[in-house]
Amino acid sequence: MDKMIFENENTAENTSLSDSEFLDLLSEYSPYIESVASSFPVRHREDLIQEGMVALDSAYRSYDAEKNVPIEAYLKICIKRRIFSAYRLMKKSDETVDIDDNEISDTVDIEYDIVEKKYAEDFFLDLRGKLTDLEKNVLSEYLADKTYQQISEKLGISEKTVDNTLVRIKNKVKKYFTE
Repeated sequence: MDKMIFENENTAENTSLSDSEFLDLLSEYSPYIESVASSFPVRHREDLIQEGMVALDSAYRSYDAEKNVPIEAYLKICIKRRIFSAYRLMKKSDETVDIDDNEISDTVDIEYDIVEKKYAEDFFLDLRGKLTDLEKNVLSEYLADKTYQQISEKLGISEKTVDNTLVRIKNKVKKYFTE
């Protein structure tokens, strides 16, 4: 896609996209939208794809470059959240199956949990493959709610090294969402 759209219209002040610009943006993000929607039951996919398209437009309009978040990451996060929220609403109002409402709710909750768990597992597996041994160790301790001082003592490194390592990890996470 033409990156000029991102460079010229990257704040909430510039909220209008021409039809051709929106189609360009949509064609770039359609595979992502379809990928996210494909994780849900077939009967909801078309609606979820449409929700993803609405989310793309809304996210693009609300993007603020001054927050130093890559637009690609911002758009993907907004799309994913909107699709997941829409699915939650759909599962609450889904009355097409003739079984007990509690069974429907339990089944859909399980499906949603599986999708969320799979997404998280994929993310962490991919991320761990990109981390050095030091980064893996620091991240493990950090996720265990250890302070920088506790991490540095346990791993035998300085607190500054812990801080620098976490910055590198955060940069890799940002890169993951912009790919």
